[in-house]
Amino acid sequence: MKWPVNLLPLGLLAAFVSAAPIVERQLDLYQLQISCPANKNVDGRFLSMKNNTLGVFEGDDVSPVKVYTVQGEKEGLNELHTYPVGIVDHSVGLMGPPGLLTLVDMTNPRTIQPGEGQVAQWDTFRLDAGKLTNDGEGQWLAFPGVGDTWYVKWSDGSAVITADFMIVDVVYTDAGEGRFNGE
Repeated sequence: MKWPVNLLPLGLLAAFVSAAPIVERQLDLYQLQISCPANKNVDGRFLSMKNNTLGVFEGDDVSPVKVYTVQGEKEGLNELHTYPVGIVDHSVGLMGPPGLLTLVDMTNPRTIQPGEGQVAQWDTFRLDAGKLTNDGEGQWLAFPGVGDTWYVKWSDGSAVITADFMIVDVVYTDAGEGRFNGE
């Protein structure tokens, strides 16, 4: 008889915990868009993702990437995490050889160990007056792919590159609100 009486407080606690509301945090979501008035075929198009690379892609199976910001460790710098939020952390980042970094999706970016001669950055973005930039000197470039595809890269001017690129701006636009279950 003592046994069921001891379980009674545990049962009440379980009932209260299951009835507790889930804490949600509201996120301001953004979409990333190309601004390039010199090329009307690219200007105004949203960045999407294909094979973990961000760019402008054609087809019905691509949709604009949505991101939310997280304050970086350095003052004024941000991380851009992709939405919807999942169990595995995904961030937009820059990866590649120094001087010319490709805009990519990074899974668990804090654990990434870039190979020799490679750079990985995910916490160095600035959002200023509607434009997205990187912390260092440089500019966004778009390189053509197959068909109507464009890959977006950050160049600091030190890399030797082909002459088929366009200088572009990456702007961020409001994409509404999202929810994130907080701790």
